[in-house]
Parts: sequence; C-alpha cells; structure tokens
Amino acid sequence: MQYLRILLIVVLAFVVSGCFAAKQPEEPVKPAWGGSEEWRLKSLEENFLHFKEGLRQQNDLIESNHKDTTAQIEKLQERMTEMDSTLAELKENQQKMMTMKVEQEIPAEEAVVTEEVVMGGNSSSEEKPWMVVPGEASAAAGAAQVDPAKAAPKPVSSLSGDALYQEGVRLVMNDNPVKARGLLEQYLAQNPSSKLAPNALYWIGETYYSEKSFAQSILKFKEVSRRFPKATKVPDAMLKIGLAYDKLGDRENAVFYLRTLIEDYPKSAPAKIGRERLRAIEG
Repeated sequence: MQYLRILLIVVLAFVVSGCFAAKQPEEPVKPAWGGSEEWRLKSLEENFLHFKEGLRQQNDLIESNHKDTTAQIEKLQERMTEMDSTLAELKENQQKMMTMKVEQEIPAEEAVVTEEVVMGGNSSSEEKPWMVVPGEASAAAGAAQVDPAKAAPKPVSSLSGDALYQEGVRLVMNDNPVKARGLLEQYLAQNPSSKLAPNALYWIGETYYSEKSFAQSILKFKEVSRRFPKATKVPDAMLKIGLAYDKLGDRENAVFYLRTLIEDYPKSAPAKIGRERLRAIEG
C-alpha cells in the first residue's frame, strides 16, 4: 500500500511538469539572414539615403567646377580681346615709326614741281569714289567765301620750314595732339605746296584720331587723297580711314576702304596691316 502511494505521487508529478512545460511560449525563430524584415528595410533605407547624399555632393562639385571653368574661360577671352587691342595699337605705332623714318629721308623744303594742289583731286577724269566725303561740298563752298587772310591760322611757333614740321610730328608721337595740330596747320599755311604738305595733313588727321574724334579724322585723311592723289601718304590715310570707320561702328565703310587699300596698293606696308584688320572685322 505504501508502495502504491509513492508511485501515484511520482505519476502526478510528471503530469504537472508536462502541463507547465506546454504553457511556456515558444521563442520566435530568427530568419536565416540574421535579422528581422524591419531591420532589413531600415538598412536598405539608410543605404539609399547615403547614396542620394553622395549624388548630391557629386553634383554640387560638378556645378562648382563648371562655374570655375566658365569664369576662367571668360577671363581668357577678355585677356585675348585686350591683347588683340594692344597688338593693333602696337602695329599702328609701328606704322607711325616707319612713316617717320621714311620722312626723315625726304629732302627738306623740296617743292612740288608739277602737281597742282586742287580741292577735289587732280584733273584726271578717273572715278575715285573713296575721295568723296559726304557734306564736304557745302563746307568747301562756305570756306571759299571766307577771307583767306582771316582763315589762315595764327603762328604758334617761331620755328619754320622743315624744323616746324618735324616738331609737329614729334608732338604727335608724344601724345600732345592739340599743340601738334597747331604747328602742323602753321606749316601747311606757310608751305602749302611743299613735299611734306600731304604728310602734314595726314598727321593732322592723326591728332584727331588720337583724341578719338574719328569723324573729324576721317575728313582730314580723305583730304590727303583728295588734294594730293599721287602722294605717298595716300595708302596710310586710306588705312586710317578704314580703322576710324571701324571705331565708329560703321563696318560697311570700314570694309570698303580696307579692301580698296589692298586692291590699289597691295604691296604697301599699310595694305599688310589692312589685310589683318579686314580679317578681324569680317571674322
């Protein structure tokens, strides 16, 4: 009897322990990849955000480099424009120096023997449209009515002859256009038929050109070819007419005079400069 009680207690103990074990919650089985779905989605989202941030930074860097490159290109273009302008000025100054060198070889006070100084050109019937200056006819007619004694400029220097001319040119080269113009006009009044008369008239045009009075310089340069059509300064005057028209923004006339210079005086030094300027204007 005692043995039966012990056996019954043991059986009951096993039953109770089995029921208790059955009531314990089972632990969730972890996925084979080592994390939950929520963790995986969160990881993907973080990686995507990092990727977008990297793209944004890369795009900002590209835009910054593009702006820097564009700015550098613009600076280079500005420097090239300045260099072109400086080169053109240097060539003009070189032309002036060459002209002065040639003029120094001209005998002083040599008079023009046969050529007649005529307003409107020589007696040739050859058509020269580049000699015509709009509005000059009326100006010339008005000038004809003025008393020559009153129209003649008052002497501004005690110099005379070749010395007066050389001093005027020297002042042009030293950027003193007003005083230079006075001396050169005095020289023309005293020596209207000298060998240097067309040169003096040309340098008067240069004084206006240096003052950026391009319209007035055109009139003077055209007067060189009109009054002295056979003078050696005609090619130089035609070059400066073309350049002055270019400065005024009159591309059509600038091209016309430069082409005329090249066609009529192809081997001259001004024609060489004219070809370069014509290429620059026509692009």
